[in-house]
Amino acid sequence: MLYLVGTPIGNLGDMTVRAIETLKAVDFVCAEDTRVTAGLLSHFGIRKPLISYYEHNKLERGPQIIERLKKGENGALVTDAGMPGISDPGEHIVKLCIEAGEQYSVVPGPCAFVTGAVMSGLSTSAILFLGFLPENKKQAAPMLDMIKTSEATVCLYESPYNILKTLKALENIIGGRKIALCREITKIHEEVARGTASELLEKLEENPPRGEYVVVIEGAAPSKEDPETAEKAEKLRTGDEKTVARFREEVKKAIDNGMKRNEAVKVIGASYGLSRSEAYGIYGGGDRSAESGNM
Repeated sequence: MLYLVGTPIGNLGDMTVRAIETLKAVDFVCAEDTRVTAGLLSHFGIRKPLISYYEHNKLERGPQIIERLKKGENGALVTDAGMPGISDPGEHIVKLCIEAGEQYSVVPGPCAFVTGAVMSGLSTSAILFLGFLPENKKQAAPMLDMIKTSEATVCLYESPYNILKTLKALENIIGGRKIALCREITKIHEEVARGTASELLEKLEENPPRGEYVVVIEGAAPSKEDPETAEKAEKLRTGDEKTVARFREEVKKAIDNGMKRNEAVKVIGASYGLSRSEAYGIYGGGDRSAESGNM
């Protein structure tokens, strides 16, 4: 049996009795950082063989762990803090257990994003957890689109090195929606800062970022788009010739009536249920040529 054991995210008092008993009973412990886990085990008087298992060795080490289970050993998997399998390679070993027909069980414990969501004061009726925002802009784009449109509260993890960059990206896509920055959860310097992305950036300029963050973002307002508008927007996005021609004609009329081109594209686009960038792309044939000229 492989046990996925939740461990404290800061305060060692959050270690459960079941987690301690499980770690005492197994034959070996798989750890993200063996040095961190050695300290945890030592605190509770536990001595077990440690196996390094993390993102960059999971493909090699995973099958080795499965082999030990097949031989009748019991193992535990822990992460540096919180629940294994949440934004870490624990999910990989679970898949290997399923494929190999090996048993596994979860020993639940603290989880940073769940704790942060509750601390934030924002709605917890629906939560979208996205882990860490990729540093690569191209890879981050789909996730930012999800944040922009999600009506659920969104939770991210972020380091003190990237939190300013992430807040600037959020400032551009969600405007004045509420954000809670939960820092050093359950630790001595636990803190929650609340505000818009712009307000939080100002705070962090005065007090440089420290510690790990859970970023909790207010969900988007429910869409009020009526079925007819939604149908027109879909036709434009799929390139329906008649709808595209009608859209461009309406923009042209607005321009002829004295409206500036960029304003006409934005306003007519909104009436069709399009974002500003979508409207420009369709009016300009996708090459943004409409942005030149009467700006």
